[in-house]
Amino acid sequence: MSVSSTNDNQVPGGIYLCQANKKISCGACCGLYNVADPSYESMMGILTWRTDTFSHINRDMDTILAFKEEVEDREPQERPFPEFHHCPYIGLVGKELSRVGCLLHPLLDENKSIDFRGLSFYGGMACRVYFCPTYHHLPAAFKEIVRETASNWYAYGLIITETKLLNTIFEKVGNCLNRPLTKNDILKNKNTLEAVRKLLDLKINWPFRRRSSSGPTNYFFEDRLYSRPPVNYETIGKPVSRHYTILQELESHFNSAKELHAAEDLIDGLINKVITQVDRLKSEG
Repeated sequence: MSVSSTNDNQVPGGIYLCQANKKISCGACCGLYNVADPSYESMMGILTWRTDTFSHINRDMDTILAFKEEVEDREPQERPFPEFHHCPYIGLVGKELSRVGCLLHPLLDENKSIDFRGLSFYGGMACRVYFCPTYHHLPAAFKEIVRETASNWYAYGLIITETKLLNTIFEKVGNCLNRPLTKNDILKNKNTLEAVRKLLDLKINWPFRRRSSSGPTNYFFEDRLYSRPPVNYETIGKPVSRHYTILQELESHFNSAKELHAAEDLIDGLINKVITQVDRLKSEG
């Protein structure tokens, strides 16, 4: 399966995010992360089995639908967001199977240019016309930064749908620079890229995530069917944090004021590393 025939000027917001490059893609709108265990290791096991199994089946309606039944019988069906459909036809694509994509897509080699997406839950039209809120609500520079800094499909798909979190983080970086953040601030230097990558990886590695959280999974649709609860400042006797949006979007819970301060210091430290690298690049340029 090729990256895509879609280019930046054909999508809302001017930056294509779905099949971004040979190693980076997003399947979040297909419910990719809406699984009982959204860890990288567990998901790779699921996707590898699907991809290998699907590559050997006949391409006819009954067999493709039977594959769906086999997936649902084999995999746990508990969902963090029960009303968010998880598509059984998402797997690994590309020559090196290095990114996620649709196993029913006509660009998949085994499908021989036949579009089987009509057999999916939402049908082929939804795949062609739907664009997630990030396309509309994240500035182009921020999209390009995320697209270029992500280390793999897993990290990329988890963070690219976090519009509110990303806007807040990058605006804070811009405030520290006393000007809007640009893509050249980040993309010209590998050390700056790495600093941003570590900052965005808070989405995966956040140590203060509440126990009742669904983990890194995100329900990003605008119907707000599943809202994130507020942070528990009153129970630890502290005022609202200067990083209140970031802390809420990371689904934080604190057992003490000390934990809150540690969380704030962690965020500040990672943002400051980005600022340091940007300033260093400017002084050297």
